Amino acid sequence: MKARQVLANYAAGERNFQGENLRGQSFKGKTLAGADFSRADIRGTDFTGANLTGVKFCGAKAGLQKRRMALNLMIALVMSVLSGFLYSHL
Repeated sequence: MKARQVLANYAAGERNFQGENLRGQSFKGKTLAGADFSRADIRGTDFTGANLTGVKFCGAKAGLQKRRMALNLMIALVMSVLSGFLYSHL
């Protein structure tokens, strides 16, 4: 389910989003107080600054998406190599 559909349903009074696939959606700064995301797939979903008062995440699948995790590992590897190179040349 797309974030805009969740937000539209929420605005209409819906609070039950159990088991929904919300992978990679953004709810930045949105109000979702009292919503139930139990057993939902929220991997890679952005809740930065969202009002999550009373929200349920029981059994939700969370974490970074595989692409994002791979990107983070690549960046860490490059930074490690660069820092080692710079340290050895100082």
